[in-house]
Order: sequence, then C-alpha cells, then structure tokens
Amino acid sequence: MKSFFPPPPAAEDAPLPYLGPPAFVQWLKVNRRAHQRPGLASVVVSLKPIGGTPGDATTAQMVGLADLVDRYGFGELRVSPEQNLILPHIRNGDLLALWEGLSDLGLATANHNLATDIVACPGLDYCNLANARAIPLAQALSLAIESAGLSDVAGTLRIKLSGCINACGHHHIADLGILGVDKRGEEFYQITLGGRAGEEAAVGEISGPSLSADAVPPAVVRVLRAYLALRKPGEPFAHALQRLSHDPFKEALYDRAAA
Repeated sequence: MKSFFPPPPAAEDAPLPYLGPPAFVQWLKVNRRAHQRPGLASVVVSLKPIGGTPGDATTAQMVGLADLVDRYGFGELRVSPEQNLILPHIRNGDLLALWEGLSDLGLATANHNLATDIVACPGLDYCNLANARAIPLAQALSLAIESAGLSDVAGTLRIKLSGCINACGHHHIADLGILGVDKRGEEFYQITLGGRAGEEAAVGEISGPSLSADAVPPAVVRVLRAYLALRKPGEPFAHALQRLSHDPFKEALYDRAAA
C-alpha cells in the first residue's frame, strides 16, 4: 500500500502562518491537520458550505481546485468518506495563498468535523431506495445550527443523515444520527445518539419517536444547547453522553425540559 502513496518532496521547515485575516486563522485552526514531515500540513477542503448540498462541488470549483493542487499540493488530492476533499501535502508557507484561492472558489468553509459538517446521502431526491429526503434536511440543519451560533462552540461533533435503513450516510456511527423512515407515505426521521467509529465503535441508540422534517432542526439545536450547558470544559459529546446518560439529551430533543 505504501508504494501507492509516495512521500512528498522535502519542504522548508517554515512556521505556521498564524497571522492573517481572522477567517484564515479560523480556517487554519479547524481545517488544517498536522503532517509527519516538518514544514508541511494536511488540509481538509470542506464541501459543506452553510446551507449548501453536502459533498457537492461545481465544475468551475473542481477545475480551480485542480489548479491549486498543482500549484501548492504536489498534484495530489484525496476524497474522504466524510464527503470532503483532502490535500495531504501543503507547505506551511503556502497555506495563506491556498486559503485565498479556496476563498475565491467558495471552498474555504472552516467547519471540518464541526456540527455543520453534516454527512448526508442523496436521499429521496436522487435514490429509488430512500424513504425520505436527506439533502434538504441537511441544508436546513446546517442553517439552523449556524444561525444559533452553535457550530464552532460545540467543537467536534458529527451529525450524519441517511434517507433509508441502508445507511449510506453512516448515521448509526454519528454522535447524532438521523434516519429517514416512511410512515404511511409520509417522511419522518428517527434520531440516534452516541454512535461512533474507531477503537470504541458503537451504534447510536434510538432516542424515541421519529420527528417530522420541520421538527428536526429545532430539536437538534436544543440537544446542542443541552450539551453545552451540561458538559465539562472540553468534554466531547460522546463522553458527556456516557457520563450523564442519554436522558437529559432526550428531554431536550423532545422539548420536555428544554431551555
């Protein structure tokens, strides 16, 4: 496998450019990842603009991105299972210029692994297997979370949405999963809490009755607000669920005791 991924050329060990426009500094904080080689960084290009279609990009954006990859990324680009793109090798000294180029293309959203970095399958709009729409709900969720000012403050928190039980959106391994179901010809959404991948993999627990599409965004906002109110400093969502049990989050989800 290693032979398919040759290491990049050596780069000058330049420091990270933490000075620049506030939007660049935020993007650097959220979308940059450490690299094993000095002087280099890995960058996630989010395909989740607020209110946009998850994982979507225009022809013009892809052509422009290819040019940026050739210029700054040693010609290498990868696709992630999170519906984003990864530029695995970027010189630290080129990060600001890369961000400026991504900004011009509308590809500089700083939300990798945050609550607005929502994974969604095509859903009923494009898939004959689906029971419910996924893309419009993901768009509404993204807008609701951002409007409430919760995306950045909630930190790393994965929301995933599937339009049917085939789970192409991997909702079952998300902190907050959403599954589209059909109830006598109407679209509803089942909410799961506490799913995760990795060494401590777990399938999310069904929280209770399914919700209508209109009810999902405010319900998710209530859950995020409950998490912020109840967590310890820096405590991940999964750890807060384990410590507190699911009960307070279910209360918030169904507005039984929501603030």
